[in-house]
Amino acid sequence: MKKIFNLLLVLICFFLFTLNVFADTNVKVNSEDINIKKENTAITGKVPVVSGMSSLTFQKSVNKKIDDIIKTKTTSYSQKVNNKIEISYNAIQDKDILSIVIYFKNLYTNDITPYSVNIDTKNNKFISINSYLGANGLNYTNKVVSYKANDMGITYNKVTSSTPFYIKNNNVYVVFGAGSLTFSQKGNIIFEIPYKNIKNYKVDKNSYYKKSQYNVKMVPLRETLEYFGYTMNWENKTNSITVLKDGKFVSYLVIGENKYSDKNNKIIRQLEFAPEIKNGKAYVPISYFSQILEMLFAVDDNENIIISSYTL
Repeated sequence: MKKIFNLLLVLICFFLFTLNVFADTNVKVNSEDINIKKENTAITGKVPVVSGMSSLTFQKSVNKKIDDIIKTKTTSYSQKVNNKIEISYNAIQDKDILSIVIYFKNLYTNDITPYSVNIDTKNNKFISINSYLGANGLNYTNKVVSYKANDMGITYNKVTSSTPFYIKNNNVYVVFGAGSLTFSQKGNIIFEIPYKNIKNYKVDKNSYYKKSQYNVKMVPLRETLEYFGYTMNWENKTNSITVLKDGKFVSYLVIGENKYSDKNNKIIRQLEFAPEIKNGKAYVPISYFSQILEMLFAVDDNENIIISSYTL
C-alpha cells in the first residue's frame, strides 16, 4: 500500500510539473483591433492580449495593466486637439520572461510614446529593472545610459521605474520614444544594458552594524573585497591595509585613522568614520565602496546591503 501511495505521489508531482511547463510554453500574445473616433481624435491600431498563463489570476492582472495603459493614454489624447494616433506593440519572449512594449505614434508629428509590461511567466510576477538586475539596477542603468548618451552627443534623460524597457538575450533594453531625446525622424532610441557587466554582492543584515545616531552602516572589508576579486594586505606594524586588484594598488587605509586614499593615492578622503576592528574583522563605512572603489550600493527590502561593481 505504501509503495502504491508513493507511486501515486510521484505521478501527481510529475503531472503538476508537466502542466506548469506546458502552461509556460503556451503563453501567447494575441492582437485586438482598436478604433476610437471622437470629434478631434482618431485612435486606431492593435493592442496586445495575453493568454495561456498558468495563473489565470495573474493573467487577468497583466491584461488589466495593459488595458489601463491604453485607457489612460487614449483619454489624454481625447482631451487634446486634432490627434491621429496609431497603436502598435512588440512582444519579446526571452526564456521565462515576456516583454510587451506598446507604442503610441502621433501620425501628425511622428512622435512615439512607448510603455512596457514585463512579466515572469514561470513565477507569475511583474519584473522591474531593479528586480531583474538587482537592487542597484536603476543606478547601473543610468550610468550606462548617461555614458552612451554622452557618446552619442544627445541630452540624457534619467531612467526611472516607469521608463519602458524590454529584456532580450538576458540584457535590458531601455526605450526612449521618437522625439523624446532627439528629432522624431530618427525614430526610437534604445540603449542596451548588459546583464553580465554588473556583479552583485549581498551583505547580510546580520553581517554589518550601524554606528552613531546617523545609522552609518559599517561593512566587513575582507570578504566584500574578495568577492569582487580584490586582495587585502595587512601590515601589523602600522595597522594599515593595502587594497590591490590584479596586483595593482587601489587603496590604502589605517585602522583608527579617517584617511582613505583613492586608486591614484593622491587624494585623501574622509568618510563618516575611520576603519575599525571588531571581533577580529576590519570594518569600513559603506561609503568606502561607493566613494573610493566607485561601486554602487543599496539596501533591499530585507535590510541586506547590495553592493555592485559594474563596467560600462
